[in-house]
This record gives sequence, C-alpha cells and structure tokens, in this order.
Amino acid sequence: MLKYIIKRVLWMIPLLVGISLVSFLIMHLAPGDITSNESAFNPKASEESRQKLREMYNLDKPVIVQYGLWLKRMATLDFGKSFASHQKPVFWQTTDKDGNVTKGLIQEALPITLMINLLGLAITLLLAIPLGVIAARKYLGWQDRAITLFNFIGFSIPGFWLSLLLMYWLGVVNNWFPISGLHSLNYDSFDTWGKIKDSLSHLFLPVIIPSITGLAGITLFVKNGMLDVLHQDYITTARAKGLNERKVIYTHALRNALLPLITIIGLSIPGLIGGSVIAETIFAIPGMGKLFYDAVLMRDFPVVMGILTIGSALTLLGNLLADLMYAWADPRVRRGVVKG
Repeated sequence: MLKYIIKRVLWMIPLLVGISLVSFLIMHLAPGDITSNESAFNPKASEESRQKLREMYNLDKPVIVQYGLWLKRMATLDFGKSFASHQKPVFWQTTDKDGNVTKGLIQEALPITLMINLLGLAITLLLAIPLGVIAARKYLGWQDRAITLFNFIGFSIPGFWLSLLLMYWLGVVNNWFPISGLHSLNYDSFDTWGKIKDSLSHLFLPVIIPSITGLAGITLFVKNGMLDVLHQDYITTARAKGLNERKVIYTHALRNALLPLITIIGLSIPGLIGGSVIAETIFAIPGMGKLFYDAVLMRDFPVVMGILTIGSALTLLGNLLADLMYAWADPRVRRGVVKG
C-alpha cells in the first residue's frame, strides 16, 4: 500500500506542472493585462507609465519566460503578490522589517469558503442518504415517485436562479434573512448569542441553496447503489438467516451501496476549497469563488494562478483519497491495490 501511495504522489508532480502550464498559457490568451485595467481607472496614465508597470510585473518578457519565473517561485511555495490588491501576498501572510503583518488573500478567503461548503456538504449528506435509502426500499411506491420528482426538480433548477428567487422572497419581500455579507454592520455591538444568531442568519441562504441543488444528484446515487445491492445474493442470505430488515439494510447493504459516493466526496474536495463563484458573487461573500472571479476580471495573474494551482493539487489529492477510501471500504479493491 505504501509503495502504491508513493507512486501516485510522484505521478502528481508532472501532472501538476502540466496543468499549471496549460492554465498559464490559456490565461495569457485573454486580451489585455493588469496595466490596461489600471490605466482605465486613471485617464492620465501614459503609455510610458504602463510600460514601467509591465516591466515591474515582468509582463514585457515572453510568456514562457514568465512561466519559468512563476515556476521557480512555486518551487519554494511562493505564490507571489497580487497585481490588483496593493501588492498583498497571494497565499500566506508576510512580515516586513518593521514587524507589520500583511495577511494573504487566499489565507483570508479560504476559511470562509471551507466553512460554508462543509456545512452545505454535511446538510446534503444528512438528507440525501436517508432519502436514497427510502427511495430504494419503497421502489416504485409513492415515496419513490415523490423523491424522484424532487430529484428532477433539483436537477433542473439553476443555482443562480434559485439564489435570486430566495434572496428576493426571503430577504427582500419578507425580510427574514440578510441577503449579503457575513455580518451586520453593528455586529461588534452584539453579545455572544447575538453574534452567533447574526452569523447563522447570514449563512442560511448561502449554505442552504447549494445543499438543495446538490441533494438531487447524491440522492440518486444512493438510491441506485442500494437497488443494485439489495438484489445481491448475500442480502438474500442475510434475510434467509432471519436478520431483521433494519440490520440487513443499514449494516450489510448501505456500506456497499455507498462505495460510489466515496468517489464523489473525494472529487468534491476541490469544490470545497475553490468555492462557488456564482453563490459567493450573488451574496457578496469574500470567499475563494469571489476572489477568483474578481482576479479574472482584473487580469490579476498571480491570484488566478495561485487558486488554479491549489485547486489542481487538491483535485489530484482528492482522486488519491477517493482511491484509498475505496480500497478501505472494499477488500477486493484493497487486494488489487496491494498487488499493484
């Protein structure tokens, strides 16, 4: 198993370099750069000042040289500084000679995105697994038909449309929940309970909407997995031995039915970190998705490359974790991995 893990980790290095090269080249195919955006906000900016900015950011060099400089910094985990955010570090905080600490952009955005997406994933799994089991046990019954109808609705509703609809109905018309940000303006004046209540009310819409839209897919995976497993011989044998139905379903069937779900959860790790561009932009949440969206608009190459590189590394890591979890859950896969 250890040999297999080392082999997979070593394969990740050339893959990561290849992904970063393709991303870097595609990003530079877009017209304009950070100097054109900065000069657009300053009509007095001359061509000479723009050229100085290009030289300062190394944008006057050939693309492959720029990539080499970026890769050299990456070898020391230095993601550089943002072009558009007052030269703030992209990844982690830095300390100047006077002891002043400047936090990194990803360092500030990542905890917010992680909190929202982990809460959303937990709610999705807590609802989807029981719904999938019920749909499989009551196959072709009214419960199954109702859950299938819910799945179709969940698949067909665009997330941004549902976000705007609930924002208008729950936030604007009824004023039940805030529609933007993470805290109220007078947040610091609240007591502890008031701060918790204020944070939960701000998080409700950003968390519940991706949970609803992601619920349909996972429910369908669980249902199909359970239908496959419930017709296996060992389930028939367990029932013939006189085991009660609850033990057959939740002890013998559900564990094997959840194997495909392990792959989905492993592949969802990059999404947990990368965040939702649409949801974070609509609700003005300063997470990774909004940071990426703003960086693309501003042609802020270091920030875009930092987020893409971290996302790529986590995608590869997610694949590895999914394979290891699969091997842990299924002894047949584990034997194949050890032999490999």
